[in-house]
Amino acid sequence: MDNKNKPVKFKLRVDIQCGVCGSLSHHQSETFPKFCPCCGGAMERFCLKCHKKADMYFDEWWPEDDECLRTYSPAKRCPGCNAMLESEGNNQSSRDDRYQN
Repeated sequence: MDNKNKPVKFKLRVDIQCGVCGSLSHHQSETFPKFCPCCGGAMERFCLKCHKKADMYFDEWWPEDDECLRTYSPAKRCPGCNAMLESEGNNQSSRDDRYQN
């Protein structure tokens, strides 16, 4: 009879996906790592236009009713000014310069 007031218990698993190499790492601690353990790419992104830190976003998947898998990824756009946030691995402008006339 007191089931409505009980908090729902579920298991939360957290993965972090690198924005440079795309590798997934399982996360255990409270703070996110600053660099990818696989390629060394930066996990934190900063906007060069408005100079704000862009927080990571997440997708949730519920494989079971009592289990949640949350995958965090670095932001691709600035939430303040909507500018594109480039990572050092995806910098196409330096590769395309030789084809410009």
